[in-house]
Amino acid sequence: MPSVAAALVAGSLAFVGATADDLSALSAQLALTEPARRRRVRRAQAVGVAVLAALAVVLGETLRAVPLAWFALLALFPLAFAVRAWSTRHHERTARRRGALATALVTVSAGGDAVAVWTPLVRGSDAARLVVVAAAFLVWELIGLGAATGLARRDRARRWVGVATARGRPILYVALAVLILVECHTL
Repeated sequence: MPSVAAALVAGSLAFVGATADDLSALSAQLALTEPARRRRVRRAQAVGVAVLAALAVVLGETLRAVPLAWFALLALFPLAFAVRAWSTRHHERTARRRGALATALVTVSAGGDAVAVWTPLVRGSDAARLVVVAAAFLVWELIGLGAATGLARRDRARRWVGVATARGRPILYVALAVLILVECHTL
């Protein structure tokens, strides 16, 4: 049971940490999208996240021959993302209205941080642990989509989440770097 709990915690931290900044962007986008099209945009976001998770699984499984300790080098990516997030934390992002296809493509193209974090998690997991991680991803994706939809209706809450995300993103990225090191048995 402890390994199930550890996989649940690791999967939750990896997913929430790598996608937290997407919550404010998606909620801003949904606020600009007419209500009749919001479902398609949410679906496209979910498809983009599924593509990123599949890419991490393919990379993690393909690279089974590579020693797990080498994946610890991927911790450098979240650290670099943390430095960038810290240096741009006061820059305001402007939301643009996009359709469903553009949403899915933007999610995938901006998901390098997720793939960098999720690949070592996959590589360090056996099949049973991977199922638990995938379940955590699914639950958190549904929670994130629901939260983004709720935030899209409230300007003040959406702005607060945007500011909190910008300030908290560097901390999340450092935590993700530590998670990678733990998953690779380096720490």
